Amino acid sequence: MRTLRLYAISILLTIAVIVVLFTTRGPPSLEFIAGRRLWKPVTKHVDNGPPLSTQSGWTFDYKRDARNFGLDEEQCQIAFPDLYKEIDRAVAHRKEIGKKITLGDMDVEWRSDGMVRAMIHDNQLYIIDAHGVQTPNHRPRTIATLNAIQRALTAYQGTLPNIEFTFSVHDWALVDDAENRTLWAYTRKAHHTSLWLMPDFGFWGWPDVNIRSFSEVHNILANSESPFSQKIPKIVWRGSLAVGSHDVRAGLVEHAAGQPWSDVLEIDWSNATNIHQRLLSMSDHCKYMFVAQTEGNTYSGRLKFLLSCHSILFSHQLDWIENYHHLLQAAGDDQNYVQVQRDYSDLQEKITPLLDRHNLRRTQLIADNARRIFRERYLTPAAEACYWRALIRGWAEVQGFEPQFWEEEINGDDVSRGSESPTREDGKKKKRPRGAPFEAYAIMEEVEWAMPARGRKICID
Repeated sequence: MRTLRLYAISILLTIAVIVVLFTTRGPPSLEFIAGRRLWKPVTKHVDNGPPLSTQSGWTFDYKRDARNFGLDEEQCQIAFPDLYKEIDRAVAHRKEIGKKITLGDMDVEWRSDGMVRAMIHDNQLYIIDAHGVQTPNHRPRTIATLNAIQRALTAYQGTLPNIEFTFSVHDWALVDDAENRTLWAYTRKAHHTSLWLMPDFGFWGWPDVNIRSFSEVHNILANSESPFSQKIPKIVWRGSLAVGSHDVRAGLVEHAAGQPWSDVLEIDWSNATNIHQRLLSMSDHCKYMFVAQTEGNTYSGRLKFLLSCHSILFSHQLDWIENYHHLLQAAGDDQNYVQVQRDYSDLQEKITPLLDRHNLRRTQLIADNARRIFRERYLTPAAEACYWRALIRGWAEVQGFEPQFWEEEINGDDVSRGSESPTREDGKKKKRPRGAPFEAYAIMEEVEWAMPARGRKICID
C-alpha cells in the first residue's frame, strides 16, 4: 500500500510540474496562422527585443542571414514574425466574403497592358501570358518581379503549393478606383480589399534611376554611412511637383523654404542643368539626419530606400499601402519615424525638438529603431524571399481550383481555327506544359516563339 501511495504522489507531482511549466514561465502557447503551416507565439512580438528562437536554438543574425534567400518556413517566422500582415488580411478577406479565387480571376484581357499571368507548379515558375509588358516602363518591372519570385523559389528547399495567379506592374493596379479585382499588386488603397500586395520591383533593382540592386544599396551603406551624430543636421528631399500628390510635395517645399535645417529642392526633369545640380543618389540622402517621404502618383518607391538609411524619416500619413507599411511606428518606445501633416505644415514644430542637442539620445533612438527594424530585418532580401513564399501559401489557401499544368498540343496557332490535336502512336492526345518556364522566358521574353527561334533584338535609344 505504501508503495502505491508513493507512486500516486509522484504522478501528481509530475502533473503539477507540467501545469506550472506551461502556465507560467514555460514554452509560449502556439497558434495556427490563417490555415498556413506557419506557427508563431500568441504573445505579440516587438522587434526591438531579442530575436525569437526555437528549441533548435536558431536565431536571425543580420550579418549572417540578411541575404539568405532560402530560410525555411519556421526560420522565416522567427526572423520576421510581423511581416505577413497584408497576406493574413487578404486571406481573411476571402474567407469573410465566402468566395474562393477562381479561374475567372486569372483573366488579364480586361487591361490592355502591364499584366502577367503565371503559374507555380512543383516549385517551378511558368509564365502563361505576358500581356503588354514590352514598354520601357513595364518591361524592367516585369523582369524584376519575375526574377524575385524565381529567386525565392529556387533558394527554397521545401515544397510549395501549386498556384496560378496574375499580377500588375502598374502603379495603379486597377483602372477604376471603385473596382475590386483579385490580383497581385505593388500597392493599394485601404478600400482595395481584393488586391494582394507583393514586394515592388525596386526590391530587385531599379537601374532606371541608377539603383543597380537593392542589396548593393545596403552593402554600400553598411560600409560607408557616417554615424548618426556626424550626419548633416538637415532634412533632405528631391522630387518633381508634377505628380498626383502635388499638394503633399508643394507643401513640403513651401514649409521647408529658407529654413537653416532644410535641403529640400524641386527637380525639373525637363531641365538637364537643374537635374545635374540637384539630383542626389540614395546613398547621398543617407548623409542627412532627416529624410522626407512624399507619395507620388500613387505610392513612392523611394520609401524602402529612405528607411534603409540610419536617419529619421519624416512622412505624412500614407494613402497608398505597401506590404511593409504596417511596421511604421510614429510614437512610443518603438517609434521609427516622425509623422507630419499631409501638407507638412507642422514640419518646423516636429523637427525643432529633434535638433536640440539636449534631445540627442531620443533623436538617435528613432534612427536606431528604424535601422534595426527595417535595414537590419524587415527590408532585408531574406525577408523579401520569405514574404514571396508566404504569399504563395496564403494564395493557395483560398484558391478554388487546381492549376492545370498540361494542355493539349495543337497543330497551328489556335484551336478555334479548326486545328486538331495531334495524337501519339498509342492514340492519346499529345500534351505540353502550359506557358513558358522562367528559364526560357528570361531569354526570349516571350511565352511562345516561332522555330527556328530568333534571338530577341533590344533597341536602346
